Amino acid sequence: MTVSRVRHHCTGMKSKLLGTTLLGMFVFGCSGSSAISDGSGGTASGIGGTGTGGAPAAGGTIASTGGAPVATGGSATGGANASTGGKAAGGTSSSTGGRAAGGSGVGGAATGGANPGGGQATGGKGNPGGGQATGGVANPGGGQATGGVANPGGGQATGGKANPGGGQATGGQVSSGGASTSVAGASTSSGCGKAPTIASSQYNNGSTIAITAASMQRRYILSVPTNYDNAKPYKLIIAIHQLDGNDKQMYSQKYYGLQSLTNDTTIFVAPNGQKSGAPCSGTGNGDSGCGWPNSSGGDMALMDAVVAQVEANFCIDTNRIFATGWSYGASMSYEVGCQRPLGGTGSASWGVRGIAIYSGAQMSGSCKPSTPIAFYGSHGTNDNVLGYDGGVKLAQNMAQASGCTWATPTKATGAHVCTNEAGCKAGYPAEFCSFVGPHTPFPDTGSSANTWQPPVVWAFFNQF
Repeated sequence: MTVSRVRHHCTGMKSKLLGTTLLGMFVFGCSGSSAISDGSGGTASGIGGTGTGGAPAAGGTIASTGGAPVATGGSATGGANASTGGKAAGGTSSSTGGRAAGGSGVGGAATGGANPGGGQATGGKGNPGGGQATGGVANPGGGQATGGVANPGGGQATGGKANPGGGQATGGQVSSGGASTSVAGASTSSGCGKAPTIASSQYNNGSTIAITAASMQRRYILSVPTNYDNAKPYKLIIAIHQLDGNDKQMYSQKYYGLQSLTNDTTIFVAPNGQKSGAPCSGTGNGDSGCGWPNSSGGDMALMDAVVAQVEANFCIDTNRIFATGWSYGASMSYEVGCQRPLGGTGSASWGVRGIAIYSGAQMSGSCKPSTPIAFYGSHGTNDNVLGYDGGVKLAQNMAQASGCTWATPTKATGAHVCTNEAGCKAGYPAEFCSFVGPHTPFPDTGSSANTWQPPVVWAFFNQF
C-alpha cells in the first residue's frame, strides 16, 4: 500500500488565526457559464481587497507529456566515477578516499590519469574536486561536465559519467538527491556572456519596464542580483500578484518574501495584470480590480514576452524557471504551469520547472495538466474567499499529471502540516501544506516576516 508522507515544518508552533477583512466575491463568466469567484484580500499590508475581473479565457493549450530523463540505477559503466569512497576502474577517480587506476594526482593537475584533489584533468579523466573536466567524463565536485550525464545529489549515473557536486552539465541530465529526483542540466539563455541592453536604471529599484504583449502595452518589474555575473546562469522566478495587487506590491513584498532567501542566485520578475480589457496602470502599492482574466490568452502572452526579454538580456538557466502567486496570482501561476511546463511546451520557447501557489482556484483559463511539473500548494482551512477543497483539487490535478499516487493531504487542526504525495515521477514532487487560517499567502503572521511559508517555498524551488 502506498502512503503519502506527512511532515511538519514547525513543531510546537501555535497557529494564530488572522484577523482579516471579509472580501467581496466576484464571478467570471465565459460562454454563459460562471467560474469560481475570487477576491484576494485584506490579510496583510494592504494586500488584496475586492474587485471585479474580466472573463477567463476558455480552453488553453494543453502541453504534451514529457519531462527530463532520470539518471538512476546501479554502478556507472564505462569510466564511471564513484562519488564516495568507492573504486573506479579505467583511469577515473573516487572523490572521497577511493582508488583510481591509471595514475593519480592529489591537489594538482593530472594528465592522462585521475585527479581527485581539485585540479584539472586533461585527457578525459575524472576531476572530483571542483575543477573542469572536458570530454564527457566525471566531475563530482560541482564544476562543469561537458557532453555527459550529471548527477549532483550523490546518486549513480549510468553511462560512465557522474557529477555529484551540483554543478552544470551540458548535453546531459542532472539528478538531484540520488535517484529520487531528476532534473534537466543547466541550459543557458541567449543573454549569457552579454551586457544587458536593459539599462541598469530600470531594474533593482521598483521601476517598471514597458513591454508589448497581445497588442497591449504592458509592464513588469525586474530585480537582478547585485553581484550579477553574465557568465553564470541564474534561476528565474515569476511572481504573480493577486486581485487588487500589482507589480509594485510584489517588489515591496520582495516577491512573496523569497528574494532575501536566495543568496543572489535568482532573478525575479513581477508582471502587471489587467482589468476591464486594458492594462493596469496604477502606480501605488496595489491597484483595485487588477488581475489575471487571461482573456484570449493575453496574460499568457505577457508571460511569454517577459521571459523572452529577460532571457535575451540576462543569463538565465532556462531549465530552472518557476512561477508563484497568491489567489488570482495562484490561478495565473497554475495556468502557466499547465500551459508552459518544461519539456512539454509545444511551440513555446520556454517552460517552468515548477510552481508554488497559495490559496488558489482555477480562474485564468481551463487548462488540464498532462505534463509532469513540480508542484507546491498551500491553503487555509478557514478560507472563505476561495474554498479549501478547491485548492486541494488543484494539487490533485498537478500531482496526477506527475504520476503521483494521489492521497488526500492531511488537513491541519493545529500547527500547519505538509504532505508529500507518494509515487510521483522522479524529479516532479507534489507537496501540499494545510494550515488553520484564512485567505493569505503569509500564514500565522499575515506578513512576509516570520511566517513559515517563504523558507518552505524557497527550499522547494532550490532542490532543483
